[in-house]
Amino acid sequence: MRIVLDTNVLVSAILFPGGAPETVFRLALEGKLELVTSPTLLTEFARVLTEKFGHTAPQSRERVRRIVAVAQIAEPDTSVHEIDDDPDDDRVLGAALASDASVIVSGDKHLLRLGTWRGIRMLAPAAFLKEFESG
Repeated sequence: MRIVLDTNVLVSAILFPGGAPETVFRLALEGKLELVTSPTLLTEFARVLTEKFGHTAPQSRERVRRIVAVAQIAEPDTSVHEIDDDPDDDRVLGAALASDASVIVSGDKHLLRLGTWRGIRMLAPAAFLKEFESG
């Protein structure tokens, strides 16, 4: 299964171990899921680590390298304009669309409110795990 993890899920997985986001990320590390991201999402991830959590640039780059080591990098070739309330969320949709991902795992209310978009399902980390574990 190919999935995109929203920045909020990646940050939680890396910085706050023990929860559902980390478990989802661990499944990708173990090769049980195909993790997809994009250059734009990786840049956002590094920026959040630096600006909101006080990481140094080298620390942020190391965290990005960890993700790149297990993820496929999608290069969206079209711009998505779907979420008027938070256009930054469109980058997540673009990465999922470009990679043929089946699920976006996110804690973002704008994405979760979509439910499904162009055949891509939006699930919170705990809901994703529940479905994944039930087969």
